[in-house]
Amino acid sequence: METNNKYIDLEYLKQISNGSNEFVYQMITVFIEEIPLELANIDKFLQAKDWKSLRATAHKMKPSYSFMGVKELEVLVNTLEEKCSAETDLELMPGLVERIKSITAEVVKELEVEKTKFA
Repeated sequence: METNNKYIDLEYLKQISNGSNEFVYQMITVFIEEIPLELANIDKFLQAKDWKSLRATAHKMKPSYSFMGVKELEVLVNTLEEKCSAETDLELMPGLVERIKSITAEVVKELEVEKTKFA
C-alpha cells in the first residue's frame, strides 16, 4: 500500500496492534484529540516562561510522536525537553515551539487521512 505521508510512519503502531485495526484507529483518534491540548499547554508554559512545566509537557508528548512514527518531532520535542531542563538557549524556545506546532498540524492532517483506512 503506497502512502505519501511526509511525517508519519505507522509501521510501529501496526506492529504493536497485533493486526487490530480498531487499536490503530483508537490510537490515532486519541492522538488527534489530545495533541492540540498539549500544544495549548506548551504555548501557555512558554508564555509564562515556566520551563519546568514546559519540560514536563514535552516529555509527556514524546511517546505520542513515537507511536505515530514522527521522527522529526521526536527529535524536536526531545530538544525542547533538554533545553528546558537545563534552562539553556531559552531564546530558541519560541521558534522551536512554532516548528513543533507547524509539523504537528501536518501530522494531524496525515493522520486524519490514514484513520479512514482503519475505520
